[in-house]
Amino acid sequence: MVSVIIPAYNSGRTIEACLVSLAIQTPPPAEVLLVDDDSTDDTVAKARTVAARTDLPLQVLRNGARNISRGRNLGLAAARGPVVAFVDSDATVEPGWTQALLDTFDADPEVAVVGGEVIIAHASRFAEAVAFNDETVRDLFTRGELRVSGCNMALRNDLLAGERFDPAWVYAEDVEFVDRMKRTHRWGLAPDAVVRHESRRSPRAYLSQMYRYGLWKVRYTATTGNVRLVDYVPSVVMVCSVVAAVVATPWSLLALPAMCLAETVFVALYRRAPRRLWGLMFAAWLVKNTGWGSGVLVAIAQQVAGAVARRQPAWAAR
Repeated sequence: MVSVIIPAYNSGRTIEACLVSLAIQTPPPAEVLLVDDDSTDDTVAKARTVAARTDLPLQVLRNGARNISRGRNLGLAAARGPVVAFVDSDATVEPGWTQALLDTFDADPEVAVVGGEVIIAHASRFAEAVAFNDETVRDLFTRGELRVSGCNMALRNDLLAGERFDPAWVYAEDVEFVDRMKRTHRWGLAPDAVVRHESRRSPRAYLSQMYRYGLWKVRYTATTGNVRLVDYVPSVVMVCSVVAAVVATPWSLLALPAMCLAETVFVALYRRAPRRLWGLMFAAWLVKNTGWGSGVLVAIAQQVAGAVARRQPAWAAR
C-alpha cells in the first residue's frame, strides 16, 4: 500500500501526465494526495478531471504557505499508508515504480528512506541541453544519500517516529531531510523505481533555480558539515578571474566562459551529444555556473555577516 504525495503550484501544464502515469501503476497507489500551494491556474481542476476519468483515489490538500517543506509535512500527516512516496508535479513515473519501491522496503524492513532513479526529461531544446549536462554531473559526482531526490523519494512513515521536513528549508529540503534521517535510520536506493523529471525550460528559469540552489548549498554545508568541493568551483573561478582582471589583465574575465567551454566539450564527448545541442549546452553551463556561483558567494557573504554580527561587542549593536 503506497500513498503518493504530490506538492504542486501552477502545474496545469504537467499535472495530467503525472497523474495518468500513477493511474497505470501496478499495484496502484492506495491514495494520491495533491498538496496544492494556492495555484492560480487550472492545476486542481485538471487533477480532479483525471481522477474522475481514471478512478485515481485523489485527495486535494491546501498548503498556501509557499513552503514546500510544510506541504510535504501536510501530506505525511494525511497519508494513511505505511509507505509514503513523493513525486513532483512536473514529473512522470515509469511502469513498475510502486512495485520497485515496495520491493526495496521488503528486502530490508529496517530501511526508512528510499530514493529512486531520476531521468531528466525536457520540454524545450534548451532543457534537452541542460539534461545532457546535469545527467553527467549526476553520473560522475553524485554519490550516496545525495542521490535521494524529493522528486522520487519514499518513506516508511511508521519508522520515522514523527520526523518531518524542516519548514526552515524552502529549497534543498529533501537533501537536509535525508542527511538528518541517515544518522538514525537506514536508507536505500531503488534503481528500478524510475521517474522522468522536467528540467527548466528557459535560461531565465534555470538561472533562478541555480542561484537558489547555490544559496542553499552553502547553508547545507554549514548545517551538516558535508562539503563537496566541486560545488564551489564556479565561485572560486569567478572570484579569481575578477581579482586577476584587476591586478593583471582583463582577459582573465574569460576564465568562467573558458571553463564552460571545457565542460561542454567533455560532456559532448562523454555522452556523445548531438552537434545541434553543443551551443545550447555551452549556454546552459554558462547559466548554471553563473547562477550557482553567484548564489554561493551571496550565501557565504551572508554567513560571514551573520557571524560578525553575532560576535560584535554590545556597543557596536547600538
